[in-house]
Amino acid sequence: MINTKPYYITMKKTFFILIFLVNSYSIFSQSNECNDGGNFECGSLKDRGEIVITALDQLGCKYEKAHLYAMFPRITIYAGYVFKEITYCSSNEIDPYQGRLQFIYCMPDTCQEIDINIYDFNDPYFQTSTGKILKDITLMPFDATTSSALMGAHLTSSLNKFNNEIIISPRFGSIRGESDEVSYLAYHDDRYFIQIDIDDKNKRFTEPIQVENFISVYVNLIKL
Repeated sequence: MINTKPYYITMKKTFFILIFLVNSYSIFSQSNECNDGGNFECGSLKDRGEIVITALDQLGCKYEKAHLYAMFPRITIYAGYVFKEITYCSSNEIDPYQGRLQFIYCMPDTCQEIDINIYDFNDPYFQTSTGKILKDITLMPFDATTSSALMGAHLTSSLNKFNNEIIISPRFGSIRGESDEVSYLAYHDDRYFIQIDIDDKNKRFTEPIQVENFISVYVNLIKL
């Protein structure tokens, strides 16, 4: 009798990676196309005035996420993207994003975004059954499997900031899938998970190394 269990496990893992990617792109990026010339809160640089990153003492999660806030670079403009807002700053203990903080930058007029997220897997939420499942699914792209290669996961070649780093997008996969986003993922000290999602509807990035080069300055300024 043929043992179908390994095949079943592989297919199950592929399914979870697909769910992870779909959820990542739909949750972490809330971009809009400014086809009307900029009817969007990011606006133009001249309309924004002074661009300031929200101070920690003005955040509702200033006690729970101070250590995550301290990790983000204090850069108001990066490669033409301007700071937009800090989101997912909940201090609600049952919030699944309790262990996460997100910074968003946007490109004026085009409304493209860069989302920078840091998770702390030491947060109590990730000790719960649902939190452990989310953590396991989140880290699946780091597995060197056919599934992760299919979905476009590539080890970084020039960055050496964190223990584990990959560039991922379906467009870099073996079947060259369609996607409007490219991402950088890092996992450090068995605790911190970093995700940077970049809107790229114009297909500016055709190879993983291009993404790597684009975010390298920002990544190297993240403090852990």
